[in-house]
Amino acid sequence: MSAIRNSAGPSSKCRANSMSSRAGTRPGNTDGAIPAAATTESTPRKRPLSAERLEALAALAGINRLELTIEKIVLGGDGLARWRGMPVFVPRAAPGDVVEARITERRPSYARAEIEEVKTAGPLRREAPCPFYERCGGCQLQHIEDAEQLGLKVAAAVETLRRLGGIDPAQLAACRFEEPVSERTWGYRLRAQVHVAPRSEGDERPDGSVGVGFRRRRSHDLVFVDRCPVLAPALENELRGLSSLLGDRAAASRTLPSRLSLATTGLERDDPVVAAPPVDGLPGGELEIDLQGKRLSYDARCFFQAHGGLLESLLLSAVGTFDGEAAVELYAGVGFFTVGLADRYQSVTAVEAESVAARYARNNLRRNGLRHCRVERSAVESWVDRRRGGPGLEPGLDRVLVDPPRAGLPRKVRSALLSAAPRRLTYVSCDPATLARDLGDLTRDFDLESISFFDVFPQTAHIETVAQLLRRP
Repeated sequence: MSAIRNSAGPSSKCRANSMSSRAGTRPGNTDGAIPAAATTESTPRKRPLSAERLEALAALAGINRLELTIEKIVLGGDGLARWRGMPVFVPRAAPGDVVEARITERRPSYARAEIEEVKTAGPLRREAPCPFYERCGGCQLQHIEDAEQLGLKVAAAVETLRRLGGIDPAQLAACRFEEPVSERTWGYRLRAQVHVAPRSEGDERPDGSVGVGFRRRRSHDLVFVDRCPVLAPALENELRGLSSLLGDRAAASRTLPSRLSLATTGLERDDPVVAAPPVDGLPGGELEIDLQGKRLSYDARCFFQAHGGLLESLLLSAVGTFDGEAAVELYAGVGFFTVGLADRYQSVTAVEAESVAARYARNNLRRNGLRHCRVERSAVESWVDRRRGGPGLEPGLDRVLVDPPRAGLPRKVRSALLSAAPRRLTYVSCDPATLARDLGDLTRDFDLESISFFDVFPQTAHIETVAQLLRRP
């Protein structure tokens, strides 16, 4: 069940919740495309180029088009092909495709190309259902059959853990893997952030009207849309009339937001929708959702898990059946995992930096009578730093759960976790590359017990991972 309540809240935003994450990806000198966030802390050592690679580079300099056979999908959603041993990354490709591709970027260790013609379609390829897919950057895998997407993403994630994280193959082999699946691969998304702008000349409607849309692939330009099939029905219904509503507001000389966040609570067309910032004609206020016997409230500014069909599975996987005396949650948001931990630990401390999210987390704990839990509003890096007066992680905690943003855990937080050595560590990640980097450090003292992969963003290259780690004796 869900409900909506009107309220005026602070103007600061919770963690970003855009339709498509724009953290960016870049291939390294391995077979996988590695997000830039994974390599910001140190510069990887450059390997000398082989004679074969130097020969391929010289030959590639005079070539604009290649015929390529796609081997697999790598992290970030691109297809991987090889030309004279050189990796070539091709968006919108599927395993087994034979394509004619135009070179768009040449680097010493890789190249990029765009498909000009699919000469032979691989067995997983299909026609993308969305008419905006070829231009819009929100989805990367609509051209691949629904039933095949999760397996391709899991394979890319596991390869990233092995290559980038240097995770001991023996640990990976002993690890229990799970892939919870939702039947909802379309119309699943509970939140979105749309961009608002006047339609520019050259658009299909260059009449000065207002358009809403998402970023183009590898661009800051906009693709104006009037539908989006991955959005929950209530959100897509709101999107259909959004351009007209905002156009009327612009005609009345009212200021328009450049971005608009929309959120709903469920997968039915008549579910409530809220928007932020406030816009005349759009509902504001709070959303309420029932989850495992608890009632949570939040608004459109706040980060909240996006897949309406996987909320309970994700909560149960992260919290598990473990219990104890004391638990700490870092990057707690509005308390999604906190209320689950509250059922299993005598004391729970939740740390969250964003003021709006921390306020909702406190309210959610209070309204559910969870007096043994508390929320501390602080940047996690500051909170764990005892040398600078932060409370820090107490040694010997029963449990720490972390759910960081896409950039993963800063080095200072990883060091604090290793020093505190909690009995159990749960890592919820939205980026396999930064998870791999962080696990590369953490598995020095923790054993990787299980990994669950959640396809919380079907039709995209993104995947959610829950890693359970146990302190080594």
